[in-house]
Amino acid sequence: MQNWFNRPGYLQGIFFSLLVFLVSSTNDTVMKFVGQRLSELEVAFFRFFFGFITLLPFIIKRGRSIFVTKYLGLNILRSVLGFLSVLLCVYSVIKMPLAEVTTVFWTLPLFVLVLSAIFLKERISANRWRATFIGFSGLYFLMSPDGVSLRLVILIPVASAILFAIQDILIKKMIDNEDRFTMLFYFSLGTTALSLIPALCDWARPTGNELIWLFVLGAGGNLIQYFIFKAYAAAELSALAPFRYCEFIVSAAFGFIFFGDVPGMNLYIAAAIIAPSTLYLVYNESSKKRKLSKPA
Repeated sequence: MQNWFNRPGYLQGIFFSLLVFLVSSTNDTVMKFVGQRLSELEVAFFRFFFGFITLLPFIIKRGRSIFVTKYLGLNILRSVLGFLSVLLCVYSVIKMPLAEVTTVFWTLPLFVLVLSAIFLKERISANRWRATFIGFSGLYFLMSPDGVSLRLVILIPVASAILFAIQDILIKKMIDNEDRFTMLFYFSLGTTALSLIPALCDWARPTGNELIWLFVLGAGGNLIQYFIFKAYAAAELSALAPFRYCEFIVSAAFGFIFFGDVPGMNLYIAAAIIAPSTLYLVYNESSKKRKLSKPA
């Protein structure tokens, strides 16, 4: 029990999962804070730039091997999608309550399922399609809190979630034959290059304090990926899935403490619909993999 931190296992997986949600909510808070004065384009650029800077020591350590890739085209495509998805995410976090954005991004596994059926030709059971439909229906309570008017701003984080889901599909195609640091390198380099010129078109000189927070934002982005790798290497995704919803509590608390955001009843209803649907898909996928891995 006392060596749980040094050995892969359930407790270690929970620990790193909670760190993912804490850093993710902190990043969202930082984006919302610096976005009060700086443009979304500039915040996204510094998110990528400082992410690349904090990755440099690992790039130098790996040497020339980090440039070797079997999927140059897919890495470039992932960079383009990454730039667009993070830009939309930054805009959403700045303009919307943090807990609301977090809830919308819970739909990401739903989009991954749909896209996997389209692009990877995966066979999807009827129960999984039903869970996906039910999960998507939760977005209605965010788009139309009063049942009459529509809040089209919800479509922005939804679009971001779709782009992130497409990236997940690309990662699935590359992960078995591509070094993780190579993928991180091309992603960081590509997104930094893509975001530079748009950021210069709407530039405001950051203050010293803003630069510190932007550095935290970039470093946090890399930490999130590292903690995800550690969590999923320690325990099964299905075992850790319930802890993902702790992020709602953290983001709601941060939104209330720092920005005075108070979640409405429609947000709780949407969360209560989306969360069980995504949990079902995670457990179903895990069960399917276990059956496939059993010897005949």
